Amino acid sequence: MHHDDTVNPSAGEDEEMEYGATIERGRVAALAEGGYTVASLDRDGIESPVLTGIDDTAYTVGDTVYFFLFRDGTGKIICKA
Repeated sequence: MHHDDTVNPSAGEDEEMEYGATIERGRVAALAEGGYTVASLDRDGIESPVLTGIDDTAYTVGDTVYFFLFRDGTGKIICKA
C-alpha cells in the first residue's frame, strides 16, 4: 500500500484518501475571473481556488452547491444543493 503524508481533511481520523476527491457542500463566496470561489460548509476555513461548473449553470454569491476538489487544487462545481 502506498503511503504519503497527504490525508483527506474530510476523511475520518484514521482514514487516508489514496485517490479521487470527496464531494462537499459549500456556499459560493465570490464571483472570480473565470469562475467562482466556494467556501466549504463541511470544513471550517476552507475556500476553494477558482472553480467552474460542470455545465453552464450560472451561480450567484450565496448559492449552496455541491463541489469537489482534487489534491492538486483542480475541481468543479457539480450543481446547486
